[in-house]
Amino acid sequence: MRVTVNSERVEIALGKYVPDEIWHEKLQKCKGQTKEARQINEYLELTTFKLTDIRHRLILEGKAITDDLIKSRYKGLPDADEIPLPTILQMYEMHNTKLKALINIDIAEATHKRHETSKMHVAGFIKHKYGKDDMTIDKMDHTFLSDFEHYFKTVRKCNHNSTMKYIKNLGKIIRLALAEGYITRNPFDKFKLTYRQVHREVLTHEEVARLVQLEIDEPKLERVRDMFVFCIYTGIAFADACDLRVENITKDMNGNKWIKNRRLKTSVEFLVPVLPIPQLILDKYSNCPERQTQGKVIPTISNQNYNGYLKEVAIRAKITKNLTSHIARNRILSLWLKINELQAQNFQQVTI
Repeated sequence: MRVTVNSERVEIALGKYVPDEIWHEKLQKCKGQTKEARQINEYLELTTFKLTDIRHRLILEGKAITDDLIKSRYKGLPDADEIPLPTILQMYEMHNTKLKALINIDIAEATHKRHETSKMHVAGFIKHKYGKDDMTIDKMDHTFLSDFEHYFKTVRKCNHNSTMKYIKNLGKIIRLALAEGYITRNPFDKFKLTYRQVHREVLTHEEVARLVQLEIDEPKLERVRDMFVFCIYTGIAFADACDLRVENITKDMNGNKWIKNRRLKTSVEFLVPVLPIPQLILDKYSNCPERQTQGKVIPTISNQNYNGYLKEVAIRAKITKNLTSHIARNRILSLWLKINELQAQNFQQVTI
């Protein structure tokens, strides 16, 4: 059955079947006077009557007639405006709960944490802007996104690109709400995510040398420095370096060591040669507890603490640049261009 309202169409399966030879395509009913044909035709007439009655009732109720509303009434379902809408944070909770179950299957733990952080920021924004603990999902419109952007830049003091990333995370919840039919318009249709080009800081060879040769008495800061240097000389992301295990270090037929693994973020396989300095770091932690119990090649630390301690390492190494887990990877191309020079150095004399 096809119902058309203002050029909008919806189809409903009636659950009836008849042989092709008794169906009259033009008249849209059964041919002949057999018992089967009469029963089907009577059912179609009753269905038409039921649809007409639904239409009349909607007019008396003063409701706008739509194809979806007629379909809902025909199936005995409550009208869309009678279904309680979930709140924004409830939608986030549903999304994040499903995401959590996919950790180490389809996603990394960091992905789940990112959306948990996003949920926290949305809750803070709703409280700040509207003085409420939560709001129904239909309140997420263009104005909501614009105010959310303003909140990040003025209250949270985030830069433009960081703000866009947080708003992008909210996009998954909006798409989920659209798919479930809780909202009918995508706020991102009029809100454009824009990113500004930023200058990426790169460490000089002299700064890297100061980091490598820096004498540190505190074990925690020393591990942070070693992890950072390891990432510089391998180009491996911080999360992937924390995930490295003994079985990821392999040898080729010439005896050269390689690091082989998959990126946690993208699952793309990578293969990286083990240069002298990374090898010294691997040797240094050969007897660490994490190596013995978990098979991890380097003692790990949380990303938040890692970036915090890097600030202290930078001060001690007299580096004025803002050291973060990402800046180590910015360094790898320049280092590889001078790989011959690096190989010629006497690595055994460094502090590590």
